[in-house]
Amino acid sequence: MDLLNQLNFFLLSLDINWVDIVVLVLIVVYAMEGYALGFLRSMLDLVSFISSFVLGVVFYPSASNFLTNTFSIPKGFANAVGFFLVALTAELVLSFLLIKFVSKLHPYVLLNSKLKNLKNFNNVLGVMPGILSAVVLLTFILTMITVLPVSPQLKQAILSSKTGSVLVYNSQGFEDRLNKIFGQAVSDALTFITVEPKSEESLRLNFKTKSLSVDREAGKEMLELLNTEREKVGLNRLIFDERLASSGRKHCRDMLERGYFSHYTPEGLSPFDRMAQDDITFTYAGENLALAPSTRLAHDGLMRSPGHRENILSPNFGRVGIGVIDGGIYGKMFCQEFTD
Repeated sequence: MDLLNQLNFFLLSLDINWVDIVVLVLIVVYAMEGYALGFLRSMLDLVSFISSFVLGVVFYPSASNFLTNTFSIPKGFANAVGFFLVALTAELVLSFLLIKFVSKLHPYVLLNSKLKNLKNFNNVLGVMPGILSAVVLLTFILTMITVLPVSPQLKQAILSSKTGSVLVYNSQGFEDRLNKIFGQAVSDALTFITVEPKSEESLRLNFKTKSLSVDREAGKEMLELLNTEREKVGLNRLIFDERLASSGRKHCRDMLERGYFSHYTPEGLSPFDRMAQDDITFTYAGENLALAPSTRLAHDGLMRSPGHRENILSPNFGRVGIGVIDGGIYGKMFCQEFTD
């Protein structure tokens, strides 16, 4: 027990957690493998893995259609299975071809007496492709975990780690791809969901939950992020308004309990109708919505969206209430309510 306490104290002093240790260990293992294989084999392994992933992304719709039509598999499940079938088949074929290629080069490159002295240098060069392979694999796995409806503690451990958070936050480019492939198969528990501020669009969440809790700390964190963005462009800081936050929390809770995602309730009430019901007066008003596993991912996603960014940086707004409801394994629902 004392040993565990000492280890925990040591990790805290380094400001890292167990996810960072797993990431670093895996990177070291892959670096050692790259050294053992040498540059050529290690680089070909990296090319094979990336190529297999790309082929899976490109051709999974065809495999999905085949599975759906032949075996009557649900579309969401067929997408996920189709991706893995294409990717694994491509990996096996490419690995076989590359091994044949390397075996033919082997006598001329590695065993050539004139190049024997370069063997150690070749091994050292193999470390970099090995590390890159580890980074690609870790990015895929960690991002998948944040997409899947798994333990909130596991997601939080990843997003609060030094290394894991960097990999996930810089992977938002292919999150859309993962969403298309795996979204339905995991009950549409997407890494980031939103709809345009003035849109009447309504998305169906393939889940409903009443296991909810208010996350005031996430609201405070998001308020600070909003004001940081406004200060960057010379705008006044937004003043927190508890009545707006309470109105937002009610809408967040309603969406999670009834399984929809929209600025409009199923009864057709707009954000402005809901504010009026709560006796909130305004000349200008707006609303941003997001469903994400963390405050940072929600904020980054909103700032990448022109309409949401416009609300956040609007000079017409001076007050904001941020309602955040934690849906456990399904992520956190964020409702930003703006008024003048």
